[in-house]
Amino acid sequence: MRRAHLRRMGFYRRALLPVLLAPSIARAQQTTWLLNQDNAQIGFSARHLGLFSSHGRFTRFEARLELDATRTTDALVEGRIQTAAVTLPFPGAEDTLRSPTYFDSARFPEARFSGRAAGITDAGAFTINGRMRIRDIEQSFAMTARLAERRRESQGDVARFTASGQVQRSAFGMVADRSFTADAITISVEVQLLV
Repeated sequence: MRRAHLRRMGFYRRALLPVLLAPSIARAQQTTWLLNQDNAQIGFSARHLGLFSSHGRFTRFEARLELDATRTTDALVEGRIQTAAVTLPFPGAEDTLRSPTYFDSARFPEARFSGRAAGITDAGAFTINGRMRIRDIEQSFAMTARLAERRRESQGDVARFTASGQVQRSAFGMVADRSFTADAITISVEVQLLV
């Protein structure tokens, strides 16, 4: 019923990688939000030959976000992504990403991330510093997030956050197709919270 109401509010029609969250537990000002493939999207993009970009997304994942919308520097996020559940709009691309030269999904079915906000920049953004594990290799990973919009809706205030960061695929053992696909992969997220 709640999902249907969110659809009526138009949240599912966002063009730029919407991430929709539903609140689950409130502790004082801090609220825990759960997200998965039923109400969220996580996307990625890569440059090819320096000329164009491809854009894909993950279709099975679960994550937990702890956030006080009035104090974003207290944010904590943890998530797991099913690496086989990947989509790209090119023939054969999904099988390539699942193969041993990329995610090797048969041996490493999950990618994980955990991070915590680390202060506000001069531009009003905040960094989420954390660790990412792909193919059983763990590396540091940071995303820059910001409160992009806060507005009043019929059900309350809506806070929209955006976040993005880059990983080097070679750091996780994904070194195939270097002449065609750039090493830097951008991960982008957009989050809308009823606060």
